Amino acid sequence: MKKLVIIMTLVLLAAAAWCSDRSIIDREDLSLKAGPTEPGEAVSLVWLESYVYPKSVKEQRVISLGVRATAKVAGVTAAFDFAKDVATLSSNDGLYWSGAYKIPNNVPAGLHIVRYEIYGRHGSIKRTIEFFIEESLALNENNSDVAKGEAVYGRSWPLTVKATCPALVGASTRILYAGQELIGVSKVPWYKVILADGEEGWVAASQVKEPLEEYYMLGYEAYRNKKYSAAIEYYQNTVSIKSDFVKGHFWLAKSYFAQGDLDSAYRSVKEALRLDERNIDCHLLAAKLATKYFDLARAKFSAGRYNEAVVMYQKVLDLKPTSALSWIELAESYAKLGLPLEARSAYRQALSIEPQNREILALLNIETSSSDQPAAAARPKTNIDFSVRAMIKPSDELPAGIADDSLVIVRESKTKKGTTIGAALKSVVALTKSLGTPVVEKGWQAEKQGGQLLVRYLCEQGEGVIESFEWLVDVDTKRVSASNNNSKLLMNRW
Repeated sequence: MKKLVIIMTLVLLAAAAWCSDRSIIDREDLSLKAGPTEPGEAVSLVWLESYVYPKSVKEQRVISLGVRATAKVAGVTAAFDFAKDVATLSSNDGLYWSGAYKIPNNVPAGLHIVRYEIYGRHGSIKRTIEFFIEESLALNENNSDVAKGEAVYGRSWPLTVKATCPALVGASTRILYAGQELIGVSKVPWYKVILADGEEGWVAASQVKEPLEEYYMLGYEAYRNKKYSAAIEYYQNTVSIKSDFVKGHFWLAKSYFAQGDLDSAYRSVKEALRLDERNIDCHLLAAKLATKYFDLARAKFSAGRYNEAVVMYQKVLDLKPTSALSWIELAESYAKLGLPLEARSAYRQALSIEPQNREILALLNIETSSSDQPAAAARPKTNIDFSVRAMIKPSDELPAGIADDSLVIVRESKTKKGTTIGAALKSVVALTKSLGTPVVEKGWQAEKQGGQLLVRYLCEQGEGVIESFEWLVDVDTKRVSASNNNSKLLMNRW
């Protein structure tokens, strides 16, 4: 219980630090849902913010939970997709609610959710927030040889106190003075530190001087001397201290590249480009890395290892999306795997880059006319616009509860004529079959798209032509909106 009080105190202190110095929190790593409540919801608020920090859980196993409202609410709880326990958030004013949650060791890596329930006078509303547990965390927790209770820190660096400030040590505070030396072991967003006498505590990150530039220069010197392992260690420290340090990510990528670790270089340069998409040096390095992956992709293809070739080509295109040749060879890899829809999609991407390329035009023509069946235009058709949707993400990328909820919400929502969407789809399929067109129902799928969920219903018309009916769903407010022409037509006419 004492440990829980300490953790909760730290989170409250961290929240206060966010208000006073937002630079401490990496806004890119904050999973946030914000906006007014919808008309008809049981709690009416002009503005409501719900968040989880961090949204990408790596080495730390404690996440911060928070809800902010413009008017007082009676209470807030948080439920998780992987646990039956419900966490209760606390508040001093009824407006800002906060708490902390320690992720159990057996929680698998991947996408997870927190579902807040916010209580008012006349009922409650829910808000669902996502966060992601990195693979390394799950592996470290499940395969650790460290004894229970043993303190182990994979990375640390020296800190110097800039001005007199308090540090939280256990349940009490200690005063630190300017110039005092500390060892930093984590920053989330307060620093967990080791004091000179060996005691552990927490101190605001804004109160200490970090060795960012020192590590950066040491890394550069090690790189110049071709000591790439040492350079990697220094640059890893720079991005641990400051996660949005573009130069740190760039030089970390260069060091990995020089050492021959392409996958690590790929991850680092992608992060650098995410932070600064106009950085010329990052783009030049990405082009070099893309060339390496392209050569590997061709080697995999030549060896008949088409699955691996697809992975390599996808990395090439992540780094250099304007490479028409890479799109063509990716399409050829898909074709070898017996995936014509994905192959056609890749060919079309190549055609969008080189619209006059006769080879691509010919390939697309062969792809669309190779069937022995009569042309699709000759078949009786409804007014639905059928379009090919390739590379659909499987619904198992979402937590099962959220995927199931979103499917139920769509199926039970009604069209403008009062028919449930599920019944309307059955009617459309029956009508299409009655016109002589063979239809194979593929079923429902759900995936994440931006801040919402995309739910689609798929069926195959004729040979290889996929029909897609798509809706965007908010699982909290149960609001459903048609997302493509097929679903819009369905919502208006059935």
